[in-house]
Amino acid sequence: MDKLQRIDSEWELCYQGLARSEFFRKLDEGGLERNHYKGFLRESYHNTRQNPQTMAMFVAHVKSDDSRLKAKFLKHAAMEMGHDEMALNDLRALGENVETIRHGRPLVATEAMSGFVLFQIQHRNPLAFLGYSYHLETLPVRIGDSALASLLKLGIPADAFSFLKEHVDADPVHSKWNREYVEGFVQTDSDLDAVIFGLRGTCELHGMMFQSLLDGASGDRQSWTPVAQTAVVN
Repeated sequence: MDKLQRIDSEWELCYQGLARSEFFRKLDEGGLERNHYKGFLRESYHNTRQNPQTMAMFVAHVKSDDSRLKAKFLKHAAMEMGHDEMALNDLRALGENVETIRHGRPLVATEAMSGFVLFQIQHRNPLAFLGYSYHLETLPVRIGDSALASLLKLGIPADAFSFLKEHVDADPVHSKWNREYVEGFVQTDSDLDAVIFGLRGTCELHGMMFQSLLDGASGDRQSWTPVAQTAVVN
């Protein structure tokens, strides 16, 4: 089994666990609520706004002399810019106050997912990031069309799907690029182990994020509001 086959196999196992989770069962069976979709967009905003910087940090830490592949990766990072605003635009179409979200904080599980990959890049093996991106860009390819169909049944307006549609359309290409990154950057068994650890950790934390959306008052739990934006009661 070569390295790409091993990663594919590992992701399939992770995905099957995610597919059996409560959130994804409800998505498949039509049991989600409108607020769950709003929560997904809110957390996606917080996660995706960090991704271009995280990708640049990966390039700064990865040990490789392949300048062509690094340049391609940085172009990919630039293409990720603005996805966070797509999520906010969709939330605006759903009647949400996006400034409150913009200045709030994500759920702990969302922050943990971002923090996990940053720690791997800075203190472990930066190639764990390839597992992180592999999961997040393979998932929309697998479930994107069916997820959109399920959400349409909730009465979500057509102008509130720009974030999801962008990823359903673009991530098949990005997934091919991820495979090119693996072929170019992953050179040792230790490197492959780092990618798989990043994949498993991201999938697990992603599942926790989705569960948090269900646990938080039927999906309407708000992002953490900084103390500076709240009244202090003596």
